[in-house]
Amino acid sequence: MHDLILSWVRTAVPAGVGGLAAWLATKGVDVDPADALAVGAGVGAATTTVYQVTVSTLQRKWPLIGILLGSTRMPTYQEGAHPGAHAGRDLHNL
Repeated sequence: MHDLILSWVRTAVPAGVGGLAAWLATKGVDVDPADALAVGAGVGAATTTVYQVTVSTLQRKWPLIGILLGSTRMPTYQEGAHPGAHAGRDLHNL
């Protein structure tokens, strides 16, 4: 898998986990409708961050854990290149 796509997958999976947690946080809990968005956003953001940090940290010791981020392979970046940069490659050659 191309490193750019791999980085997207490893970002999207924790975001999906956070979104699921946000959705679940509003189920079965009596939240004022005016506060539901704030509760969902807060829970989603916190869960996404904690999930990403925890799984990434555990993956350093147990590489198989990386599957919880969508792939056990970590993307590699060129030295000095910004992680979001295409490093001279465009998307047409993926």
